[in-house]
Amino acid sequence: MLHTRSRKILRDILARKGRAFLVILSIMIGVFGVTVMFSATDIINRQLEADVRPEAISNIHLYLMSTGRTITPAENQRILAQLQTLPGVVDAEGQAVYPVSWTQGSPDATDSFIVAFSEPFEQVNLEGISRIPEGRYPVSGQHEIAVEQHFAAKYAIKIGDKLTFTGSDAAWKVVGLVVHPYFTIAPAIQDQIPQEEAIYIHYEDAQNELGIPGLSAVHLRFATPDTAKKGLDPLVEILSQQTPYVPLFTFLDNPDDNFITGIIADVTGTLNMLGIMAVIVSGFLVTNVMNTIIVEQRKQIGMLKSLGATAKDTILIYTGIALIYGLVGSALGVALAIPAAALMAQSVGSAAFTYIDGFKISLMGIGIGFALGLLVPVVAAFFPVMSSIRVTILEAITDFGIASSWGKSRISRWIGGLPLPRLMVQALSNIYQKKGRLTLTGLTLTLAAAAFMGVSAVTQTLDSFVEGLFTSIKYELILSLQDGQNHEALIALLSENFADIEGVYPGYSASVGIRGYESTDPLTEGSNQVSADGIDPANPAFAFNLREGSAWNADPTRRGVVISRSLAENLDKTVGDSLTLTISGQDYDYEIIGVDNYAYDALYMNWRDLASLAGYVDANGVPLASTLYVDFKGDLSIKAVDDQKERIATFLRDRGMQVTFTNQPRAEQNQTQQISLFGVVFNMASGVMAAVGAVGLMAALSMAVFERQKEIGIMRSVGAGSFSILSQFLTEGVLIGALAWIGAAPLSVVVGLGLTQILPFDYLDFSYPPEVLGVGLVSILLLAGLASLLPAVAASRKTVADILRYQ
Repeated sequence: MLHTRSRKILRDILARKGRAFLVILSIMIGVFGVTVMFSATDIINRQLEADVRPEAISNIHLYLMSTGRTITPAENQRILAQLQTLPGVVDAEGQAVYPVSWTQGSPDATDSFIVAFSEPFEQVNLEGISRIPEGRYPVSGQHEIAVEQHFAAKYAIKIGDKLTFTGSDAAWKVVGLVVHPYFTIAPAIQDQIPQEEAIYIHYEDAQNELGIPGLSAVHLRFATPDTAKKGLDPLVEILSQQTPYVPLFTFLDNPDDNFITGIIADVTGTLNMLGIMAVIVSGFLVTNVMNTIIVEQRKQIGMLKSLGATAKDTILIYTGIALIYGLVGSALGVALAIPAAALMAQSVGSAAFTYIDGFKISLMGIGIGFALGLLVPVVAAFFPVMSSIRVTILEAITDFGIASSWGKSRISRWIGGLPLPRLMVQALSNIYQKKGRLTLTGLTLTLAAAAFMGVSAVTQTLDSFVEGLFTSIKYELILSLQDGQNHEALIALLSENFADIEGVYPGYSASVGIRGYESTDPLTEGSNQVSADGIDPANPAFAFNLREGSAWNADPTRRGVVISRSLAENLDKTVGDSLTLTISGQDYDYEIIGVDNYAYDALYMNWRDLASLAGYVDANGVPLASTLYVDFKGDLSIKAVDDQKERIATFLRDRGMQVTFTNQPRAEQNQTQQISLFGVVFNMASGVMAAVGAVGLMAALSMAVFERQKEIGIMRSVGAGSFSILSQFLTEGVLIGALAWIGAAPLSVVVGLGLTQILPFDYLDFSYPPEVLGVGLVSILLLAGLASLLPAVAASRKTVADILRYQ
């Protein structure tokens, strides 16, 4: 019997090659999607687990500036030793991250960053280099450096190459390619240091040869996260009052649930879920096909039973068909997914703070792909197969295919009486008569359309969110100054020598504490710290989008602060209320004079007040700026701003000045692209489901063409042309798409809200643009039309002779 069952399974599959191809294609697409998602995330997560060690992650990262004097390694060690005496501190180390320009055999300089540690490379315990894929650590005093793997890839740097830094006549030899996966922030630019710009050097070499003044950050490991939160204020007070450093920004983290792995886990978890949905959706087609096969073979089932076939034989035969579909589809899907997952992991690796070296394979991803690819078809075939064993010999032999109640139900009569064109009425009637099969097909399209429209709504929400982040910005270039630079002299120098500059405006930024406030931002969660931007109220570099108050519109000298709407909601404060700010261990009361529509928790005040309160002043007590905002004449493109930046950088380098530049239009573009990456990935997942839905609709209509050959023959015999028959089936497919859109519209709102919740962007207010519904309708109708075209064409080519030969 085993040989007989196997032959029947293979013959049934080969007898309907077109149908088998569509089912296998659907399973292949679903398995491809889930395997790529799981494999890529597994590769990234495994590399992160190897690179990011929880015991090396700090609880508190505090970013610093000094007022200009050089702070020696010995003095740094005394400061770090003092910090280690704070209650609960396990370890304290420092980093120095500073801008540098370098050349390699050409006169054009490239801007990057040097990274130095307070400890020798081999002795760094907190957030140091995780691995050296090639080469070794630099040796102090030998003009040796290491570069990040992404840096080496971007600039085609290899071991043995030599770089020359601006301000140093020596040639620095690259002796190591390293991976440094931790979340490194440069206070000079208040942003993440791009890994492709990181150069590693000994602290003594950086100070002696390149003139860095001191550390730019200290990292502290506490016994517990709660101890770290309690120790933040004393830490800031000690640094501001007992050391030559001025605290700028704080970043709190939980080593066991750290910032990096937390964001990656949220995003990858969502992608994995979407991949699983794609495979499950492909199972709907298997259910449809198995139902059709069993309906077609009711007489065969009766004959088999009359010859002694048992229920076990029937189950094994039809489950075997589903298993073969799954096996072939899974093999093809996994084979295509392996290289795609490796490429995806490599491309996403840098965004996930790690480096994927070489071609990686995820056995877990492959296993999940195969398991789901085999399990889903078998489970999808369960109910059709169970129905087959209930067919009696008498029912099978006397089945003529048309029930006596056909077309007599109340709904059938209601459809027949609709005041619609006969073509559409007939299409609705056919859809209703096959409602069981087409429900699954429609559900597939509904899920695909809901995913597409939900993702589209989230993408537009993200675009509006990003646009809102930059509405107040009216400058094109940011100059972040080195410690203690004379900003007034620099402003005068730039204004006198660059006619394209409209204005140069000073600023100062830092974290401040607020009494009664507890942050929900992942970077400061649980603390009372909020980002404060010190601006010059008299300059036009910032244009607030106020929802309350007047800020400094009438009086630029007015004492007060402007807070963001999210901060106002968090504190339950409004214009006229008072805030108690904690800066360098001291409390200061400020009136709220405006509430801005900015989405994140933020605070704005006069930069001179903020710098003075933080202690960032010169020897005479005059506040120093940490940032200059440059506004050019006209509306410049990203390239035009880059050109201006190069002119200014060359001008300043020739005068021995080193600053960090931020091209604001480029920063906005990069931010938009980074956020849009989520939309791209989600769209890819919804695209997989859409492809499965289209294949399912194509298969359903192809089966309908096969089943309705008598109907097509009758239409031919009464004079119906090919176009009429084609239109009949095409209309059915488009109507199924329209019905799917009706169900998808409300579901897409739920999808959008769900995706918004898992995105790592606080204060993201989900909005559902009405035009998404229109785009979704056009898209689903176009998809349904294209999926229906091939079966419709096949139906239109059927001749009466073909049908008679079949009968």
